[in-house]
Amino acid sequence: MAVNPYLRLLLRLRGESHGEGGDPISLTAPRLRRALGKALIVRFCPFGEPRCQAQPPAGGRRPAPRDLCRLAEDCPYGVLFAASRSPRPPFALHVPHDFGMPPRPSLADTHLEVTLYGPAWSLYLWALWAIKRACYRGLGTARRRWSVEEVSQVRPDGTRDRLCAADLRELPATLEPDEVVLRLDPAPPPRPVEVTLLSPARLLRDGRILPGLEPIPLDLLVARILDRFRGLYGDHASELLQAERRSKVEAEAAEVPLLTDETHWFEARDPAARTRSEMLLGGKVGRLVYPEAAARFFSLLKAGEILHLGKNVASGCGRIQVIHAEGATVPSLPH
Repeated sequence: MAVNPYLRLLLRLRGESHGEGGDPISLTAPRLRRALGKALIVRFCPFGEPRCQAQPPAGGRRPAPRDLCRLAEDCPYGVLFAASRSPRPPFALHVPHDFGMPPRPSLADTHLEVTLYGPAWSLYLWALWAIKRACYRGLGTARRRWSVEEVSQVRPDGTRDRLCAADLRELPATLEPDEVVLRLDPAPPPRPVEVTLLSPARLLRDGRILPGLEPIPLDLLVARILDRFRGLYGDHASELLQAERRSKVEAEAAEVPLLTDETHWFEARDPAARTRSEMLLGGKVGRLVYPEAAARFFSLLKAGEILHLGKNVASGCGRIQVIHAEGATVPSLPH
């Protein structure tokens, strides 16, 4: 069994046709996250509302989910959304598309990437059932429906193992998760490293989101990867998380300059029809290139591909792709 397990699933979805006034971008990660949560509440919560996420009293400390509901550590909603068995919500969503480009009204097929971490990986059957139900009920103001056409498992090298077609009953009842490993490369090939921010990266520095005009130094990426790993798997999951070791790693990364910065700020929006409110999920997207000295951090950055970086990863933010700037690349996800 993997020590720091994760399971990455890629779903191929087909959207129903729609006419004038339809919503061509109804399949967004924030909308799907809300619909997924609602589907899990309907199926599993006997109270009809997630008591495991009750708000704390003013100025008080938030109780643990298990102190609010005895079912929290066994309920799929409690595990995924209330983080009842992990320090952070143990899942991430990603809907691949070109950020900053106009929506494609003719879009019929698309993909959804779902990654489950730690104790959440074994809930893949419930998570997929809830996604299928949410997509069938419809997303967006036009309530556009989507059907799950195929499910694959994405392996660490980028290859895909097909698990089933539209009928989720064909899914294996047992899957083996993969493992997230944090390591530095002692003798890496001397090649530059290219990091592509595929969805808005909302990276914290000194307690605030890094502004759009500021560059992203390598040590900031390294620090956020270590934070994300610790938040999912705990303080003792890797020797790189030990304070003295971590400070040396970040100091070494800080010596590596940024060669190319082809990023821009993309203001992603998350409109909530029920509350008529809107959350801004803006962040940086685009391409970064670091010199040969960054090759030592290549494996650590590849772990960031799996983990996603920064805030709001459950709403689709923080997906990155890492390759050697010169040389072969692993198969990429469809866009």
